[in-house]
Amino acid sequence: MSSPLSGFRREKPGWLLRTVFKLPRLMYHGPIAAFLSTRCVMMLTATGRKSGLPRTTGVSFMALDSHYISFSGWGVSSNWYRNVVANPEVTLQVGRRRIRATAHPVLDPDRRQELMERMQVCSKNCGPPQYIRPLMRLTKTFDYENEIRMAVAHARELPVVEFIAHDN
Repeated sequence: MSSPLSGFRREKPGWLLRTVFKLPRLMYHGPIAAFLSTRCVMMLTATGRKSGLPRTTGVSFMALDSHYISFSGWGVSSNWYRNVVANPEVTLQVGRRRIRATAHPVLDPDRRQELMERMQVCSKNCGPPQYIRPLMRLTKTFDYENEIRMAVAHARELPVVEFIAHDN
């Protein structure tokens, strides 16, 4: 098994896509939070590996039993991924529900492949709504289907984290 910080790397997104990715964090309240959770977006608050301060970001997730699975599509250099590897105690917000959890990087490539294939099946109901996707592709903002294809193609090396909720 490899180190959680070795593996898939990808060039960071441009300024426009980074801005789009910040929107859920700003909007994740009340009924909009509930809607975004139905589109498989949750808020992840982790402790910054350098600053020691809370860092909140929106991440895609797949619910699996009582756990949550997230894939770092931007690779092992994603800030949220590096933060949870350094400090695995996190808070998740799924819709209006807040959950304390522990992050566990999935190191087994076969398990990562299996989880990504499950996510691919769920992906039609996740991400941008179907009617927005063609516009995003046309404006070259974001191609969700292509991102899923890329993730499946690189599933064995793509960073995957399993968040296990604490018993309250």
